[in-house]
Amino acid sequence: MVKALVTLVLAISFFASMDTKASMFTNIDINDPNLTVEIAAKQCEKSFMHAPNKLEEWCEKAYEMGYLESLYYIGMYTGDGSRYLNELNTRIEQGEANAVNTLAWLYQSGRLVKKDLSEATRLYKLYLAQENNQAITLKTSTHFELATIYRKLGMWDEVITHTQYVINNAKREGRRELAQRWRDEAETSLKESNL
Repeated sequence: MVKALVTLVLAISFFASMDTKASMFTNIDINDPNLTVEIAAKQCEKSFMHAPNKLEEWCEKAYEMGYLESLYYIGMYTGDGSRYLNELNTRIEQGEANAVNTLAWLYQSGRLVKKDLSEATRLYKLYLAQENNQAITLKTSTHFELATIYRKLGMWDEVITHTQYVINNAKREGRRELAQRWRDEAETSLKESNL
């Protein structure tokens, strides 16, 4: 009796999970003439987790429609991010600031490239130095990422500089609170090192 009950519970769980996965990746016609870049991009992103067998097809379609980040998903899936990196570098050469910020994040995280905090820092600073109309949210996020790197490196003066920008400009309270804690930590560390 127990064996039959366990088998029934496992079968129900299996079919429920199959139904959940199916509902997370809806069956949309990739050749639908009304398909938008937003829908193609969403299918590309969702396929990474829920339908890897459809990832390349959906991500290529999204890329053809103008969604650059689809190359990131292809790179993560195949283990070869060269197309994405080449495209980012081309866009950087064309003066696209967000491509600089994205490449900096890749070097910071070590995704698709060897982790290199020096290169990430250089690129984040380049992004901030560019004269363009970056959204304050992106600037704030970039300062936060620089504070994160400098905190890991124990460069407390830089942590103070970048966390102050975050404290003054972050829209999210949690982000401001974390920046304040890091600033306090940096000030304490500087005082202790001067003793």
